[in-house]
Amino acid sequence: MLNRRQFLLTALASNALTLRAQPPQLPDMLLSYFTQRLNTERPKTPPTSQFTREKLRQISGPYPPRTPLTPRIAKTTTRQGYRIENILFQSRPDFWVTGNLYVPTGLTTSAPAIVMPRGHFDPDRMTGDYQQICFDFVQAGFIVLSFDPVGQGPRRQQWSTPGAEFDSLFSTSLEHALIGNKLALLGESSAGWFAWDAMRAVDYLLTRPDVDPAKIGCADHSDNGSETSLFCAMDERIACAALHAARFGHRWPVDPATWIVLDDTQEYLPGAATFGIDICDTFAAILPRPMLVTIENLDGGFDSAAAHLRTRYTEAGVPAKFRLASADAGESWPQRLRLETVAWFARWFQTGRTPTTETDVTPSTGLREPAPGKSIYTLIREHAANLPPATTSIAKVRQFIRPGTPSKDPAAILHSETTSGLRVDHLELPSEPGIRLPASLFHPARPNGKVVVYVSGDVTALDPSGGDNDPEPPPPDTTAERIAKKGYTVLALDVRGIGTTAPRQPRRGFRVPYHHLLNRDMAFNMMAWSLGDSLFAMRVRDVLHAVEFAAPLGEVWLAGKDMGAPWAIFAASLDPRVHTVITQNGLPSWRSLLDQDRYDQASSQIPWGVLKEFDIPQVAALLAPRRLVVLNDIAVNDIAAAF
Repeated sequence: MLNRRQFLLTALASNALTLRAQPPQLPDMLLSYFTQRLNTERPKTPPTSQFTREKLRQISGPYPPRTPLTPRIAKTTTRQGYRIENILFQSRPDFWVTGNLYVPTGLTTSAPAIVMPRGHFDPDRMTGDYQQICFDFVQAGFIVLSFDPVGQGPRRQQWSTPGAEFDSLFSTSLEHALIGNKLALLGESSAGWFAWDAMRAVDYLLTRPDVDPAKIGCADHSDNGSETSLFCAMDERIACAALHAARFGHRWPVDPATWIVLDDTQEYLPGAATFGIDICDTFAAILPRPMLVTIENLDGGFDSAAAHLRTRYTEAGVPAKFRLASADAGESWPQRLRLETVAWFARWFQTGRTPTTETDVTPSTGLREPAPGKSIYTLIREHAANLPPATTSIAKVRQFIRPGTPSKDPAAILHSETTSGLRVDHLELPSEPGIRLPASLFHPARPNGKVVVYVSGDVTALDPSGGDNDPEPPPPDTTAERIAKKGYTVLALDVRGIGTTAPRQPRRGFRVPYHHLLNRDMAFNMMAWSLGDSLFAMRVRDVLHAVEFAAPLGEVWLAGKDMGAPWAIFAASLDPRVHTVITQNGLPSWRSLLDQDRYDQASSQIPWGVLKEFDIPQVAALLAPRRLVVLNDIAVNDIAAAF
């Protein structure tokens, strides 16, 4: 005679579960999910330039008040026909920007000026190609302010010891990712911080009587011009722009071949897709001001972006104000593009001088020591001084996670087997539309009436050879099997993008040992950010759907290991049916990431703005009086042993 639990299990196996002979193409699932959402949910009509500027100011902020620049000239070098002033100014209190100001000698009236942030490459503003174009501008009658963005040159934030050479393993892109992740926890955009430095550079130029305030332009040479286009769009004092786009194009429709390279934190803004703002729309928001776009190795991949911008300028009645120039990449900033850039500004600022050749310049050494004042890490900690709030509520967690309605789609049995004396049903569980999760249901020989939902994940593993390849597959996780042998029914779950649902695309190189800052998982997280969501919240929703499935089987316990630890805590806070939560090796708090310059936690675990609402300990407190066991002690570090 069947007892109640055995009856339920039999019913689930025979009725509620459908039989599916073949598993779905799980490695492609999450990319397909984001592709579908980004391609269909965004508004189809391109936003107006005014609308884009307003929304960009909103989602890239908040911006601080303008405080005294306190500029100073550290050194002046006189060259034939011009001088170089090594300058410093404060974009925020005691946060110093380093730059070179190139000034033609013999000026009798105010001159047009160019703001030129260094592109996101490892070297600083003192590289030969940057100094060459500054000299080209000077010969054409321009004043040029070339400055280092935060994390580059003297503004590197990660110096091994005071004055020592920077750790070469930690490239500019990695440092920008680290900074961007910390700011994202506070609901602030690193792209906005870059843009603010550029705005303050314009403020500095406007303090100088030798600068014509009506003729200030911006030129750059970077990966895709995303931060510089953001600055130029929002700061309408920029009268003309020339932006470089080495990897530029539409972000959506999602390109299955190139999505993996868009994993830099500063390239995505929260909710941008919900407003229909693509990177092309940020460029187009510079309208009706003149804009040159330079690109290297034009191979057809830029055609749709160029057509988009030409159409926008044509519809605005100023087609001549847009131009596309290309060259083969053979140097950091190709000579042809340097000359095109200077000629563009000479045309629209009517200087009367259009260079056709270059005179080689002798590079200056400039200032190399670290910039004075506070580091950005200090400022971030100051911004977080009163965060997170001391307490939170289930309502706030629910609003943040947005669990939605449980799926009504049936689960499916892919196949069943017997292993180590346990019957195991391999399942496919529905979550959200387009997301079906692989899971294994372990049936103990002598069930104790409790069912454990077990989740784990780790996207920080490194290639054991020290290279940039994917790591060797980890040994099989026997946690679920060992818990089941103690009498618990165990539902072991792969949330989206983890385990068998991890994408197959090769990861980017040059990331060891900081692969966790920029990887496929983070690219997915930033797609989620652009939809006003987070990969963390999506995975918590997956766990909640697993709890919904497990609840009829007995008293529900949640077990979370590594990345799965906070997913389990958040899911349990929202579902009172969870009786006990046990975690192992979980992130103790997001706030702790701000108290150290470097960390090894997965960036994809960061929800945008989470510390303005709560931290993991505040959510864990919502579980009371239910049982919570936290295993972070090396001596007791086996989650199965806690059962």
